[in-house]
Amino acid sequence: KKKLKSVKAGSVQKMGSKRRLSRMGKERKKGESGIASAFITRTQILKRLQITLKDFRRLCILKGIYPRDPRKALKAGKDKTYYHYKDVQHLAHEPLLNKFREFKAFMKKVRRSLGRREIDDARRKHADRPTYTVHHLVKERYPRFADAVQDLDDALCLLHMFAALPARGRVTAERTRVCRSLCREW
Repeated sequence: KKKLKSVKAGSVQKMGSKRRLSRMGKERKKGESGIASAFITRTQILKRLQITLKDFRRLCILKGIYPRDPRKALKAGKDKTYYHYKDVQHLAHEPLLNKFREFKAFMKKVRRSLGRREIDDARRKHADRPTYTVHHLVKERYPRFADAVQDLDDALCLLHMFAALPARGRVTAERTRVCRSLCREW
C-alpha cells in the first residue's frame, strides 16, 4: 500500500522553487552560519594556508594576531585553539607568506647540496639567500610616529629590568652593561 502524503506536503510540492525559498528559507549547511562560521581552528588554518606551525606562529607575532575564545562554546571542543576568520583572511593575503615559502624552497636546495657533499655550492647558495623586510608591517601597526612612541614603554621596561639584573647564568656582564648604557641614553 502506498503511503499517503500529508496535506501540507502537497501544498509545498505545488510551489515553485523561488516561492518555496521565500516562504521557508534556504536550508543552511552545518558550520556555514552563526558563531561556527566566524571562528576557525589552528589545524584548519595550517591546512588552508599550507604552512608549518613555526611559520604560522612567526606570522601571527609579526601581524599581531592572537587566538580568540568564541562567545559560545562550539561543538568542536574547548581543547582547540580558535582564530577569527577575518584574521585568517588577512594572513592569506600577506606578502610575507610567499617569502616564507621561497625561503623554505631555498633551504631545500642548500640541504641537498650539503647532502651531496658540495660544500662550496652550498656556501655560494647560502650567500645568495632570499631576504624579506617588515617595513609594511611596521607602517601598518604604527601609521604615525606618535603611535610608535607610545609603544616604546614595554621595550624600555625590559631594558631597565636587564640593566638591574646581576651577571649570572644566561645574563652576561656585557649584556647588562649595554642595557645600562641604553637606559642612560634615554
